[in-house]
Amino acid sequence: MQARTKTENPVHDNEEAIMVSFREGDKEAFRWVYDKMARPLTFFVENIIHSLVDSEDIVANAFYKLFHARAGMKSFEHVKRWLYVIVRNEAIDHLRLKNKQRESKHDLAYLETGIDEQLETERVKAVLFQNILQEIEKLPRQRKTILRLYFFEQKTTHEIAEMMQLNSQTVLNHKAKALETLRKSGLKLKWLLAGAPGLLLATAFHLLK
Repeated sequence: MQARTKTENPVHDNEEAIMVSFREGDKEAFRWVYDKMARPLTFFVENIIHSLVDSEDIVANAFYKLFHARAGMKSFEHVKRWLYVIVRNEAIDHLRLKNKQRESKHDLAYLETGIDEQLETERVKAVLFQNILQEIEKLPRQRKTILRLYFFEQKTTHEIAEMMQLNSQTVLNHKAKALETLRKSGLKLKWLLAGAPGLLLATAFHLLK
């Protein structure tokens, strides 16, 4: 096999080079796509079917299909659109199956009225969710850890202080500075509030506004 040159480590190359490696079946390129898309896709699906476990299964299945369809992907934008279509269709099928087994007025209404508009809203929220995760990753290590513990694991100030061997006031100071940084980043968190599964992003918004 001929040695790679430019695309040997695609995560450090430009998007076009990554997609060349992706179409060739390069594992690092596939991982790059997965890391970019897995979390927003899961967020998108969970807001439709209200089950994290089933959402993760749907997203995993979509990536399995993507691997086998990779040769036809023209760009990363093409990949994103393709993935959203796949998980959207599987989410709808999941709801239809569930509704056959147990009627749900809320879910049936979701399926029957304005589904394209609702799905687009969920897709936008998924993208914004990814944006806030990226901004959190830019924070200093302690502040990033504290925000994750607050909003992803729903730990109290006292619990975080014990876990990190800090006093409670120090934890509160770090949280305040981290939230101020996010506020200044210009993130439109208000769009992210409705239906954020398992996260206290509504609380985060009230602290940031």
